[in-house]
Amino acid sequence: MSDRPAILAYADGDSVKPGETIAFAVSCIKLDSFDCDFVRLLGFDAGPEMPTFQPPVMPVPEAKRYPGREQPIRAGSYIKVGASQRLADPGSITICACVMPTLVAGQPRCLLSTLTPGGGGGIALRLEADGCLAAILGNPGEPRVYRLDRPLPLWLWSFVSLSYDPTHHRLQVLAHRLASGTHDHVGATWLTVDDVDPPARGDGCLLIGAERDDSGIPRHHFNGKIERPRILAAALSIEDLINLASRKPTDPLSWPCLADWNLLGDPVSEIVPDESRSGHDGVFINQPTRAVQGSNWASPTMDWRRAPDQYGAAHFHHDDIENPGWQEDLRLAVPADWPSGCYAARLRGADVEFFVPFFVRQSADATSDVAFLAPTATYAAYANLTMQRQTNEYNLGCLASSYTPLDLLAFEHLGLGKSLYDPHDDGSERCIGSLRRPVANLQPGGWLWNFQIDLCLLGWLAHVAPDHQTLTDEDLDREGLVALEGCQVLVTGSHPEYWSLPMLQALDGFLARGGRLMYLGGNGFTSAIDYHPQRKGLIEFRRRHSRNGRFGAGEAHSGFSGRPCGMWRDLGRPEQSLVGVGYLTEAFDRGSYYRRLAASDDIRARFIFEGIAEDIVGDFGIIGGAAGLEIDVVDETLGTPRHALVVAASEQHGSSYAHTLGGLDFFIRLWNDAPREPIRADMTFFETPAGGAVFSVGSIAWGSSLPYADYSNNAARISENVLRRFRDPTPFLMPD
Repeated sequence: MSDRPAILAYADGDSVKPGETIAFAVSCIKLDSFDCDFVRLLGFDAGPEMPTFQPPVMPVPEAKRYPGREQPIRAGSYIKVGASQRLADPGSITICACVMPTLVAGQPRCLLSTLTPGGGGGIALRLEADGCLAAILGNPGEPRVYRLDRPLPLWLWSFVSLSYDPTHHRLQVLAHRLASGTHDHVGATWLTVDDVDPPARGDGCLLIGAERDDSGIPRHHFNGKIERPRILAAALSIEDLINLASRKPTDPLSWPCLADWNLLGDPVSEIVPDESRSGHDGVFINQPTRAVQGSNWASPTMDWRRAPDQYGAAHFHHDDIENPGWQEDLRLAVPADWPSGCYAARLRGADVEFFVPFFVRQSADATSDVAFLAPTATYAAYANLTMQRQTNEYNLGCLASSYTPLDLLAFEHLGLGKSLYDPHDDGSERCIGSLRRPVANLQPGGWLWNFQIDLCLLGWLAHVAPDHQTLTDEDLDREGLVALEGCQVLVTGSHPEYWSLPMLQALDGFLARGGRLMYLGGNGFTSAIDYHPQRKGLIEFRRRHSRNGRFGAGEAHSGFSGRPCGMWRDLGRPEQSLVGVGYLTEAFDRGSYYRRLAASDDIRARFIFEGIAEDIVGDFGIIGGAAGLEIDVVDETLGTPRHALVVAASEQHGSSYAHTLGGLDFFIRLWNDAPREPIRADMTFFETPAGGAVFSVGSIAWGSSLPYADYSNNAARISENVLRRFRDPTPFLMPD
């Protein structure tokens, strides 16, 4: 945690219509007040050759000074069960579960606890700081600890239990290694202690995956998988416990049960059902990973819906976070006369500021035929990216070698959670991306990536189509094709990478009815995600091929929908079949330029280059060229339409682009008679059967060149030419 003053904030949504309200929660660190105003974002401070960053201020009554307060960041997933008198003094008791710890890191990691704040009452089963299993009995003086002397193995399953018999004052703690297919030791270790006084009465509150500190705040969050935690109303013997460990977690019990939690249940519901019907249902907090392999997974399927009894675990992490749960500080009623676009609450105090962006949809009486699709799924995936530090070291000649204060916020406040590109501290992949938290890199400044380039695109759109409408990925996912009603031209952001099936189906319908698509970015339409069906700003992405071999095998189906995740190319929908081009490679050094090819003179494509005499396009911009960062190429074998025209291709990219190649089988020639370099971005155009068309630039950096020389440049002219023709209702004709 930094000692510097800071403002952190988030909104309760990303998209709002005129006349609706949007709320903001703010935390002020070392500040007792903050000033708030609302601005429209049409770019950012991108350097002397770009337009000056002077966002228009929108006068509203909510723009004023507010009292500041620090609101805590409480990361870590767990299950909370409401207070129960039956759990306050359970008498004879056995607590048991199957667990797979994945990280201890020198701190206690609690499995299940009814301990009161301060440990004066209740009981707990946890791993101590050295990884050894321990029973904790609440006591008014100091909690009593009874522990085994051998740590539980990491990334392997064990059955763990605690039993206490108040009649004989006997406590037993057992850890039983389960078979894992590694030919490692399988067997039980236990501790039996007699003459143990019972734990002091608790308050009946219970946590799974954490315990309460002296103030009642959850701490000691468990890292790893927990499956079928149970509380039995009987003190089982060691023989009974070993017998129970040998059964499947879903097998019926022979003993009375106080609680029996099914951690699969409905994976989109936050409710954890108590299948003992004792009324001890719990609630998931901070979104652990659900629908993951349990202790008896036998690899018959990778779809948890086909074998739910084998996917009954949840993977908890101390760095999980969905929503900090802060109290609301202000609420904006969006005026009816605000044009559709990207806005932000600008929060300032002392020498710090923080922007909370949001998108205003088109008003009910507006009829714009141009829509900008804000790639908010991509924003959620990259939220609070810290892996860029390693990325920058990896790529030679990197432009982003220095960090602004905005970039450093994600490093200084790690409790905010990281991106889907940053692994959890236990090495497992992050699957859940949330925008319902402060996002340090969703700001008009900092490292040039995604949102910053999209602001350049929005500035250009405001310049050439001031009546355009704006909507978000989540709008498209929830509303489908209806969200594009009245739209003839859909303009993408710079990096529309993450797409759900409902989004793709809506885009298919848009093109099938003659819509026109301007794909002004790179590495788009590649990754299959799901939006949470109930909660806003929450996506899930599971990689079919995990970078960590110990995690993710057999967990390639979304817990939100059950649909397979991974890359759309592997699921039968390569991006070339949609927009003509697909991801090839990436680097973060200087951008390059495009050279016009022979097809640019084809009568079908002449409108693209109207008023442009030069052969070189985009040899300028924030990173020095319009072709860069991540680039796409055509590939007929992956679905590029045979009638597509490659009208320009980039060249002379730096050697760092050769570090990562999305595929080695790419075309040097395709329909054109001009050879092209292997590493390049292909600018592509083709018509669709319903009278529509698709134009793709194949480069994330394209948008960052549009504001150059106050939008008076050939990249901006090409974009405007395409937009003008795409707005013309005259149908495009398919070539013979």
